[in-house]
Amino acid sequence: MALSAFRGVLCAEILKTPRKLCGLSLAKSPQTAGCRLLYTPAALGIESFESTRKRTLVQFTHNVEAFKEKMNTCLTTLDKGLVFTEDLKNTIYLTEAEEKDVELVLAMAKKFNQQNAGLRFGAFNFGPLVMRLFFFLNQPQAALKALEAEELEGFFDQMVSYQIAMTLLYNNEQYEDALKVFDLVQERRIGGVRYPKTCFTLALACCYKMNTPESFATAQQLLDSATEYGLVVNRRLICMAAALCLRQGRPQDALTALADARTTTHIAIVSLKVKALSEMDRGNEILPILRSFTQEDLPSTPKWKTNHRILQEAVVSAEEAVARSENKEVRVEFERIVKSLREHDMISDKTIDGVVTEPIEPSQLREKGPRNRERERLAASFYPRNRRTPYYPPAQPQHAPRRGLLDME
Repeated sequence: MALSAFRGVLCAEILKTPRKLCGLSLAKSPQTAGCRLLYTPAALGIESFESTRKRTLVQFTHNVEAFKEKMNTCLTTLDKGLVFTEDLKNTIYLTEAEEKDVELVLAMAKKFNQQNAGLRFGAFNFGPLVMRLFFFLNQPQAALKALEAEELEGFFDQMVSYQIAMTLLYNNEQYEDALKVFDLVQERRIGGVRYPKTCFTLALACCYKMNTPESFATAQQLLDSATEYGLVVNRRLICMAAALCLRQGRPQDALTALADARTTTHIAIVSLKVKALSEMDRGNEILPILRSFTQEDLPSTPKWKTNHRILQEAVVSAEEAVARSENKEVRVEFERIVKSLREHDMISDKTIDGVVTEPIEPSQLREKGPRNRERERLAASFYPRNRRTPYYPPAQPQHAPRRGLLDME
């Protein structure tokens, strides 16, 4: 079963409420609006796309319009003209935000998909490239239109295409449309996976951002079905679930969700637990949690840039709960502990929302498996630290599960 935090009984009307499509967002481009991305551009390959785009623009400095006109002519010749791989690549990199340019890319993609039907082996995968273009141009509706087009069936058969599309919709606060894309992921079973962790994280983040009884019900259904399917719920998903519970006024469910976390010392887990206990006026249970930090013997090594252990938002909630208590000893002890935490710089000024939706970097999508370790050992044999004792990275337990890129957080 899923997180037990979501086992509370919900109204049947909520569970049956259909999703309503959001209107077109007026949000600015993610690159200029300063919005908070769940997956960074580097993690989605946008930075690499921009670099190649700049090189292509330099190559076609004085021939951009002529090239586009030639591609339009190619499309009007029906069966006589073919869309070649390099032509489609260049068209994508040369595309601007104008509607005619976007329509040209979609038309060429449809024709390319039609002429190469059944010849997928060895063909270039254009799905992620097209989605990176829409992300770069901030064209969420074009991305959604492309994924739903029957003429492009099989064109977007890489999971990263859906990840980029969902991220684009998420950035533009079109959460319902992002969930609609996740429905396509489940329906099409890309790579035989029904609940890919990247897209599942985005789906749950959309439910968290919407923060409605309907989205809470959707989150419950997603977690129930995903855990029954075999998905391992990681810390980020647990924090999103617990934070959504708190936003919906269900602190007890938040505590139950946090009980499934493998670590109890992460700043998000601790802060959510303290905030949940505070909302339930259980100040006596907060003191041992905070006191444990003051009793830690922290290492004084360069890698410890900060000693933050709890968020200021959680401390404020705890302070309000303690203030409501009639136990003077609890108040005095709480003030002493908080003073010690501040002196040792253990309180962060970040918000719970900021930590829960913290951007995921490329390094968080990689995990070393047996194959990568063998490559490191091979590299170490060619580049030893000294000739006598070559360096070998420490081996990981052989029983550690192997997970691919699409299964990472």
